[in-house]
Amino acid sequence: MGNGFLSSFGLKRVAMASMVIDHIGSFLLRAMMDPYRIDGMLVVNQESPSALRWLMLGREICDILGAIAFPIFCFLVAEGFLHTRDRLRYGRQMLWFALLSEIPYNLAHYQTGFSLRLQNVMFTLACAILTMLLISKAEERWAEQKAMRWGMTVAAVAAGMVMAFLIRGEYVFLGPLAAALVYLLRNRGKLRIAGLAPLLIVSPWTVLAVPFLLCYNGQRGKGSKWFFYLFYPAHFLVFAALAAVIRG
Repeated sequence: MGNGFLSSFGLKRVAMASMVIDHIGSFLLRAMMDPYRIDGMLVVNQESPSALRWLMLGREICDILGAIAFPIFCFLVAEGFLHTRDRLRYGRQMLWFALLSEIPYNLAHYQTGFSLRLQNVMFTLACAILTMLLISKAEERWAEQKAMRWGMTVAAVAAGMVMAFLIRGEYVFLGPLAAALVYLLRNRGKLRIAGLAPLLIVSPWTVLAVPFLLCYNGQRGKGSKWFFYLFYPAHFLVFAALAAVIRG
């Protein structure tokens, strides 16, 4: 993709750091705000203590820096799909770790082991992989029939988006859509990054991921592919425990 200095593992580390910052705000700073809530509502006015204002500012900063993570993960899942030797196994692997991460995710977000409110982002990425798999099958099956190929590609993207919506993973249908667009733009060099544009609907700070993606050199780099898969559920358990300590 270019002569940048960030490999896929380098991008993954940037995304993980962003995710951790985001969750510091979501879990720890939010827990620190609990004493200021009245009947579950956070009331802020001119008489609010300065400590609360600093906590709110800190959380806002964490939200902004945390917006870097998901665009990079979307981009990398498309990259992984393009380079893996077994696309079905890649999807199954993501799904298994989504299931493994669900209880830690719920403990951190909802202080319970089970919730149907929203599921972890690995479910969204698994839906993205399935979407790209359907697109690739359509490209193979109707390689010589352009209209049919594009019609089935649109149908594949729609199916992936519906699945993500029903599963209710984080970013719901926007995740499969963005990953699919990056995949479809796979031969367009740095223009592939434009495929992430739908994520701007969630947060305009998504653009902060662009400079890092522009530094991508197209190389795998050095690192363990299992580290993120294990770090993801583990970090939720750590944040759930820390938030519980803060809440007392």
